[in-house]
Amino acid sequence: MFAAVALTAVLALPTPTPEPVQDPVQVGVKIHDGSSLYRGKFYVPRHESIRQCIRQRESRNHYNAVSMSGTFRGAYQFSPELRTGAAWMIQKYLRSTMGKDQALKIGELLRKTSMNKWHPYWQDMAFWIVWNNGEGKQHWAHQVPGTECY
Repeated sequence: MFAAVALTAVLALPTPTPEPVQDPVQVGVKIHDGSSLYRGKFYVPRHESIRQCIRQRESRNHYNAVSMSGTFRGAYQFSPELRTGAAWMIQKYLRSTMGKDQALKIGELLRKTSMNKWHPYWQDMAFWIVWNNGEGKQHWAHQVPGTECY
């Protein structure tokens, strides 16, 4: 009897889910000018205004943006190489939170998909992982005087 009560109590506890699972690819117009959709391990609240400034400067908050040259894509204008690196970093992190199989599936999909087709959640996550508490800010160095976000 005691074992049954203990088992019922354990099963009633909420199962921790470290990351909400969003469909990695989302088709359609994606404009979001609010706070980060990703708020996990890599999120730094005190840098939120910098992230918003960078997103506004890079894409006018359009997650489906493509640069005039066609090279840079998404809200944060990632190059294909930076996108691929971010997708690997996301996959590595997801292995510790949701298991190998799902992490591999998501990582593979992100690597083969243009950044501007990623769901905004995953673009925000990629920003925070690359931003790395300010260590990666060189990826968004301003080119036009007066457009710095730092």
